[in-house]
Amino acid sequence: MKVSLNWLKDFVAVEASPESLAERLTFAGLEVEGVTRIGSDFKDIVVGEVLSVNPHPNADRLTLCDVATGRETVRVVCGAPNVHAGDKVPFAAIGAVLPNGMKIKSAKIRGEASFGMLCAEDELGLSEDHAGLMQLPRDIPAGTPLVDVVGGPDAVLTIEVTPNRPDCLSILGIAREVAALYGLRLNLPSIQFPETDPSAEGLKVAVEDAEGCPRYTARILKGVTIAPSPLAMRLRLTRCGIRPINNIVDITNYVMLECGQPLHAFDLTLLKESHIVVRRARPNETMATLDAVERKLTPDMLVIADAQSPVAIAGVMGGVQSGILDTTRDVVLESACFKPALIRKTSKTLGLSTESSYRFERGVDIRGVDWASRRATALMVAHAGATVAKGVLDCFPVEPEERSIVCRFDRVRDLLGIDIKNAEITSLFEALALTVVDCDKKSCTVKAPTFRPDLEAEVDLIEEVARMHGLDKIPAAAPHSRFVQGVNDAFIRATITCRDALVGLGLTEIMNYSLVSEKLLVLCDAARTGQRIAIPRPISADQAILRDALLPQMIETLGRNRSRQIAEAAFFEIGRVFFRNDQKAYTEEEHVAIGLMGPAGRTGFEKRSATAEADSFLWLKGILEALCRKLFIRVDERPAGRDQPSGLAFQELTEADPPPALYDLGCFEKSRCTVITLDGISCGVVGLVRETLRREWRLAEPVAVLEMRLAPLLERVTTVPAAERLPVYPSVARDMALRVNNRIRHGDIVSAIWKIAPKELTTVELFDIFTSNEIGIGFKSMAYSLTYRSGDRTLTDDEVNRLHESIKDRLRSEMSVEIREG
Repeated sequence: MKVSLNWLKDFVAVEASPESLAERLTFAGLEVEGVTRIGSDFKDIVVGEVLSVNPHPNADRLTLCDVATGRETVRVVCGAPNVHAGDKVPFAAIGAVLPNGMKIKSAKIRGEASFGMLCAEDELGLSEDHAGLMQLPRDIPAGTPLVDVVGGPDAVLTIEVTPNRPDCLSILGIAREVAALYGLRLNLPSIQFPETDPSAEGLKVAVEDAEGCPRYTARILKGVTIAPSPLAMRLRLTRCGIRPINNIVDITNYVMLECGQPLHAFDLTLLKESHIVVRRARPNETMATLDAVERKLTPDMLVIADAQSPVAIAGVMGGVQSGILDTTRDVVLESACFKPALIRKTSKTLGLSTESSYRFERGVDIRGVDWASRRATALMVAHAGATVAKGVLDCFPVEPEERSIVCRFDRVRDLLGIDIKNAEITSLFEALALTVVDCDKKSCTVKAPTFRPDLEAEVDLIEEVARMHGLDKIPAAAPHSRFVQGVNDAFIRATITCRDALVGLGLTEIMNYSLVSEKLLVLCDAARTGQRIAIPRPISADQAILRDALLPQMIETLGRNRSRQIAEAAFFEIGRVFFRNDQKAYTEEEHVAIGLMGPAGRTGFEKRSATAEADSFLWLKGILEALCRKLFIRVDERPAGRDQPSGLAFQELTEADPPPALYDLGCFEKSRCTVITLDGISCGVVGLVRETLRREWRLAEPVAVLEMRLAPLLERVTTVPAAERLPVYPSVARDMALRVNNRIRHGDIVSAIWKIAPKELTTVELFDIFTSNEIGIGFKSMAYSLTYRSGDRTLTDDEVNRLHESIKDRLRSEMSVEIREG
């Protein structure tokens, strides 16, 4: 919301500087995002009259203009394409300083002397328009100081208005807040106009959907003259971000910005049978909106129609066939209140957001509908020569119920922690135009006006006291905690331990919103839309779905970092996911996700050689194994004992296997995805992101990600591991190199070794893999180190050699591997 300070002062005589006002509003809950200075005192800049325009003898695109300044006639070289004899334009005399700091001097331009400058709006700091000279009304005398025409310096506040405060989407709403903050009087404009034309009985209005349109008003104005709106009005609209069009359209926009009530003007002669019907669109109905786009309507959209077809999409945009034209003479002025959810849905469906829909989506003051209509009518009488038909067609079948809220004074003091008197509390309410109807020593009863739909309960009134008293004046309480006996916080402590362990492994934690866009989720996995939970009325399409997985946002975060020239990253996120279970009940779980991009965490030769897909996958697998060890989860590949949990394992996922529930498999490359199991139960997935998905964020290198349920990972965090006796006797290591088929995996070999291993074998470690022509096509060499140790004596070389050879023999016979010697 852009607010002109000079416009604001029409309603409240605030003397504070723009910066001071911005700070005060921010601390009152209306965050001011920026202050833009506009214009200046325009010293030595006056209204000039162009007497003649002649070609420049030495330049095709320049002209020589004789300009009357009120004191003299001077020659000016001008490059603007829109200069004509008789124009009234801003003239900066020699010595004038423009708002951008440029000082005007006499100069020769292509051999011709120029004694001043004719100015465009951007050169005066009034707007960014540089299409040509600023055209001023021709009835202004030459020599009139420009400041008397366009006003002095102004400041525009850009305010972030929260969705629950639709009353602040207007100059009047902000003025009401400022008046309350500074203890000033709120001044409303006087509305007076004669009703001289016969009554508006010739116009018929029917509201078929009273729920979608609880109030609809229409006035008839005849004999209007379409022309540019007054300069002051055009400047104010421009400063607030709206392009001036003509006096009728500009007045509807002006009043919308002024009081927050969108209006629409129809050409009466273009309404078939002078009939207005507020109804739902019919199946397959279409209409062309003012932006010249043919829109397909659906029956859940509200439209304004004449006797034959729709002429406007209610609350969003009008239609071409009934818009204001240069030939328009009779106008129907619409002012209405529409159901916010209906307008929001229509706007989202059509992908069409306007200043009107922005306000109707949040709700307008149903009692302010006629005030806005009368205000616009008065302006059209003054600036368009309109004559007003007697009366107004006002369809207002059900008036809103009054909302009375009881506010306890002690509750205010207890909740805010401040000592504030009862009288000060009620005076703050009255300053905000909240009527206090009953008051005693303990409480007061407040009537919430219709322009404040956010006031529903006592706590809302207490928030108003806090805002007006000053959020910065509320003392900061020292943080304290209270021990609650019997509460089990083991999961929270375990989560903290897991987070610390991941940070210790070199990963950086990220945090994402729980609400995401459907587009992102479908992009990663389109197969699970049925289990996702959509928000009924999302504020934004980017936050319309509760995430059912962490991986989409993890991949998006990696992609955003890569687009900012970050070549390597190792991220993790611990967060909640939401989904419908098999019984369609809403469910939520804590998950952990990890993502690796580039050679993150590797140094030296490892970093230079980390290019293959397997490197990223194995590095991520190693991080998970290290995490499990820190969380006391068994990682050894040896068979578990009878009472010993099997621990971490990886199960290869083939195309024939059904995808594990709750995990996003659509983002992985085929045959590059593995299921994570803990104690034999599937609890996560790890793999490489598919190439087509990486291209969405221009990720050329392999990206490895995993996601798993957090609860199984934390089951043994609080377990105290049993102490083991330190080995007394020395260990002996033996190596062996195997020539195996490429289809045989490391896990298969280790499992086979442990199945045939003697009790003296303690560890099996892979330390080398390589392929070459010497090894043979389709084969690889895998080298292992086996460690032997006895618990009751020192093993001899002969005993170790005998044990080692027995393992080799069994591998030859059972796995058809070849032992490479030497």
